[in-house]
Amino acid sequence: MSRLTIDVTDQQHQALKALAALEGKSIKQYALERLFPSASPEEQALQELKALLAERIAQAQRGELVEGSITDVADDELRHTSRT
Repeated sequence: MSRLTIDVTDQQHQALKALAALEGKSIKQYALERLFPSASPEEQALQELKALLAERIAQAQRGELVEGSITDVADDELRHTSRT
């Protein structure tokens, strides 16, 4: 097994350590998962949801509000994604 050493600042190390701890992982586990993502269906779905929500938040911040219920918004999005 090979070893890789990466020089980081103390601040970067603390941030990496905190992010790993938030997920209950070691720094090694956290870094390897970020470098070589497994892209399981659940993880992919979560990433797609995060991207969708980020876009919706950005639209709301720009004042592009959507009329209708959450169900209407979800139905519209499902129709849109089924066409692509």
